[in-house]
Amino acid sequence: MPALSRSLLFYIAIALVQGLLLVAGLLHEQPAVSSALWTLALVAGSNLQLLGSAVRERGTWALVIGLSVLLSGFSYWVLLNNANGWLSMFWSFTALVLGYIGTAFILSWPTREGLGPRYQDLFRHAWNNAFIVILAWLVTLAFSMLLWLCGGLFSLLGMSQLDELFGSQYFMCFSMPLFFSLGMRMGRVNQRVIGLLRDILLTVCRYLLPLCALITVVFTLTLAFTGLQPIWSTGYSSRILLCLVASNLFLINGVFQDGRSDASYARLLKLLINASLCCLPLLVLMAGYSSWLRIDQYGLTPSRVLAMFLVALALVHSLAALWAVLGRQGAWLARLSRSNPWVALLSFVALLLLFTPVLDPQALSASNQVQRLLSGRTPVADFDVRALRRHLGEPGRAQFNALLEQVRQGQVLQEPDRTSLRELLESVSRDDQSVDYLTAKVQWLGPEVDDSAQLVEVLTSRSDCTPPGCFAWAVDLNDDGVNEVLLIGKHAWESSAMLFARDGQGKVLWRYTGKFNGIPDAAGLIAQIREGKIKPVRPHYKTFKVDGVELDFQQAYRHP
Repeated sequence: MPALSRSLLFYIAIALVQGLLLVAGLLHEQPAVSSALWTLALVAGSNLQLLGSAVRERGTWALVIGLSVLLSGFSYWVLLNNANGWLSMFWSFTALVLGYIGTAFILSWPTREGLGPRYQDLFRHAWNNAFIVILAWLVTLAFSMLLWLCGGLFSLLGMSQLDELFGSQYFMCFSMPLFFSLGMRMGRVNQRVIGLLRDILLTVCRYLLPLCALITVVFTLTLAFTGLQPIWSTGYSSRILLCLVASNLFLINGVFQDGRSDASYARLLKLLINASLCCLPLLVLMAGYSSWLRIDQYGLTPSRVLAMFLVALALVHSLAALWAVLGRQGAWLARLSRSNPWVALLSFVALLLLFTPVLDPQALSASNQVQRLLSGRTPVADFDVRALRRHLGEPGRAQFNALLEQVRQGQVLQEPDRTSLRELLESVSRDDQSVDYLTAKVQWLGPEVDDSAQLVEVLTSRSDCTPPGCFAWAVDLNDDGVNEVLLIGKHAWESSAMLFARDGQGKVLWRYTGKFNGIPDAAGLIAQIREGKIKPVRPHYKTFKVDGVELDFQQAYRHP
């Protein structure tokens, strides 16, 4: 049997370390620490896999450590301060974008000329990385499907141990990184295949760009006849306009490539594309004004802050494209090779600031909504007190508490608005004292079990009761005089309920025993449990146990 190559051992070692970090995050009780460990495993591992031996060249390892620690620190910060809020949901996508930008610069660092990386290297790595990661995920999916098939086959023979092993969280923490690491190595070794896939996509961009440019120019000219009022009257114009701008920018970069070769377009097509790029700043400004109309009418919300943030980034990108069009250099759009790296770095920094107090969407929204109320722009009757207290994170709660104190001391507003606002604030405050909607993880439907704290510990270690939490119902389902616990997630789309039972007579350790599927209406089920309308029922038919395995009976559908 041939010995494993040093390269393969390197990728296996990375996968093992990633598995240890994933398990450590799985076992840790604090979600913020778990998120930081998982981010560290993903960012550092991916960079090492893509760099290979180049990680030792010209101090590249320091950049890998810096990017990994930076993103891990932000993961910890976001989950610590906004575990169930708006920013934590948006952070997962943003972290991927930040990792994508940072990795392209890191991979280009060993071959840099002077103080900055070459644009040709940035282009190559930025496009190749996407295909390498896609290949790695496909490899991971293929291996996982084979293991699932293996477990299913042996389950048919009454040997369910393999199926349970392959489905366990700890096995997946090591197997998934191993398969992914092998896929990354395949992508790096087969650079010709990756380059071929990249060239196919870039060829598609070359054919799509003239059509996209034509749509942009025709749409912009049509506005001269229709006016702008139809755009302002819709509630989604900003999204469509930004999508059009993003499509043009993506395609033009796919056609420009590394800037070394001309696109081989006819002169008329180049004039059309140049005209479309000149239209982009106008379209971005229209999208920004459309969003501003909503802000001026209803105030800031996190989604509107994000919309204006994206408008600002799109404006920078579109102005850079316009600057390239107006350039008088020999090659077509040659200035893009100078502006694109700086625009990418600016986008990286701006995205990070979005998760700091500098550009915190929740803080900006909470402050703006309170200022509109105090200035009289928002009537007290229209002021959404509950949204301020419950949906804008810690900044919203801080603004809520400060406003309540000011109202009680008579420092803001005049009668009778002050009294009305005080009643609203105190009503919401009383509700939140009875049930803390922002921090409660398990909400009991009826009496709690005696050792509910240990059940919560088990749920935390398994990551079963994820935000926004779950409902728990203590009920005896096997007539042994001891209650089991039925766990139902708080998501509106929940269609199953997990069952937990004590692990043996007299013990307090809980274990997962199964799942009830096919819940048509989770909210309706919870309401009926509260009203006492749900009772356990025995199966209509008994079942059989063959070699220690109970047969699963599924009753046939009967037409009415």
